[in-house]
Formats: sequence, C-alpha cells, structure tokens
Amino acid sequence: MRTFVDARRRARRAALLQWTGDSPIDEFDSRTGDEPLTVVLFPDGVIVESLNAAPVMAPLSLVTGIERDGYRITLRMRALAPVEIRALGKRTDEFLLDLDRARKALAERTAEAYGELSDSLRGFSAPDGWVFGEEEAGHRWGALRAAVADERAEEVAMLESLAGDRRRAGIKSQPQGTALPFVLAPVGDRVAVEGMGDADGRATFVFRTDDVDRLNVALLLTSFRREAISLPADQLGRWALAVRTLEVVQWARQALAARVIHDETWADEVAQALR
Repeated sequence: MRTFVDARRRARRAALLQWTGDSPIDEFDSRTGDEPLTVVLFPDGVIVESLNAAPVMAPLSLVTGIERDGYRITLRMRALAPVEIRALGKRTDEFLLDLDRARKALAERTAEAYGELSDSLRGFSAPDGWVFGEEEAGHRWGALRAAVADERAEEVAMLESLAGDRRRAGIKSQPQGTALPFVLAPVGDRVAVEGMGDADGRATFVFRTDDVDRLNVALLLTSFRREAISLPADQLGRWALAVRTLEVVQWARQALAARVIHDETWADEVAQALR
C-alpha cells in the first residue's frame, strides 16, 4: 500500500504543477487529527499532501518568517495565508534545519541567476520568482529592467509605456541553472505578463485583475506552466487534474482575458486586451 501511495503522490505532483524539476530533499510524516499527511521539502518549496484533498503549497521564496511553538511550525508567507505544519515529532528539528538550508540555497541560486543576467545585478537580493517595481529595486532598476527585457526590448518598452510606474520585473530560476525573466505590466484593472526564454515566450498573457501580487503568486504556484491556464478544456491532458483540483488554477483561467501571439498584429491586440 505504501508503494502504491508513493507512486500516486509522484504522479499527482506532476499533474498538479508542483516542484518536479528536482527530487525532494526529504519527506516527513505528519497528520491533522486522524488523517495522515506527508510534508515534502523541495529545493523550491514545501508541499503538505493528504491522500484526498488538494495539497497546500508554500514556495520558499514567499516564506517571510518561521515560528515554532513546540512541535507546531508556522510558515509566514508573502501574499498567502500562513502554512501550519504539525506532528513531525522527533524530526521537527531536522525539518527546520533542512528548510533553512533550502531557503539559503535558493537565495544563492537566485542571486547567481541575476548576476548571470547582468554584472550590474551581482549581489542583488530578491525573492525567486517575485517581481519588483522601480521603487523596490532602487538603484538596481535600470539594470534589472534592461536585463529582463533584453530578448523583447521593443515589446517591453511598449508595455511600459502603458503601465507607467506600475511596471514590475523579476526572474524565476530554473532547475537546469537557467533563468526565466518576466515582466508584469498593470494597466487599469488588467495585467499583461511577458515572459522571455520560456516555452510560451511566443505569447503575451493578459489577465483581468488589479491584484498584481495575487497574479504573481498564481504564476509561482503553477510553476509558470501557463499552458494549464490557457489551453481549452478539451486539450488539457494531464493538466485537467490541476484545473479540477486547484483554486489558484481555476482563478487564473477565469481571469485570463487574452493570449496574444508575437506577430505583426501583437501591439494592437495587446493594447486592445488591456483596455
């Protein structure tokens, strides 16, 4: 039975858009009431899995603080509800040590990825997969904006002309050591997402929302797999489980206003979608 449950959990992680680019660092048995849970620590995040319910996902880059009360651990999150982990027993200290090492390693990988983009960004400290505006980035903004927009300078310039000082930029580090630069351009009650260097960098996504943080969280929780957000219901394939199960995917699909291919009509179509 344990072998079957482990195999099922691995398949569900892939179908639910979780951190599957790397093997888990470790797994821990937990429970809530009488229900057994498994806490899985990945290089990018923590997942609390049950047999039947949707998993609770906590990207490490969004963890802002860790509180311990006996055997109860609370992860304070940026733009997400706190995540509580209980009943690890004697392995509580081990989990906290592994978690601390994983957070430091992710911060180092992200800093290295920024440095690879531009020498001017070496030493830039920013959460992995989180965007910053000019005010937050400070004197690094010019270098950040130039490095992130490198592959699509004209398109990003056009989006910035519409978004003004609300524009944001960042990167998501990848398991292969590469980085996915991306830009969020809020205009009114809509946000355009422009990604560079990824499999779907050929299109700009426009969402109906004025909550940029919520959209950024949705991109992180879906591992930037935008096909799960944009594909028609009859073409979802393995992503159908995520659409049925995860509220964040359902919200993103409902909020999606347009997917605009990069062709000769791109500028007009994006401007129209952002109105």
